[in-house]
Amino acid sequence: MLPDQVKDVLIGTLLGDAHIVRRSPTGNSRLVYAQTAEQHKEYFYLVYNIFKPFCAIDYKVQNRIFTHNRSGKTYQALSFTTMQLPCFNQFR
Repeated sequence: MLPDQVKDVLIGTLLGDAHIVRRSPTGNSRLVYAQTAEQHKEYFYLVYNIFKPFCAIDYKVQNRIFTHNRSGKTYQALSFTTMQLPCFNQFR
């Protein structure tokens, strides 16, 4: 069960830049959160630190560079994924 404060942050992020994934119909769910690195880096790490206890102990934040197909602009993004846990199932 998630603490109320974590639930509030989870719901807010799901309305924006996060989503919940379930790999199989009987498996547990995991949270995936991504944010544009430069403009929102501080906010990203605020959210990450709230969900860090739900990530693997040695988890490293993912940092990737990608090119937008239509505009051709290059962007940098930070993301993290939690472990698959039953506490995320109800929010999927």
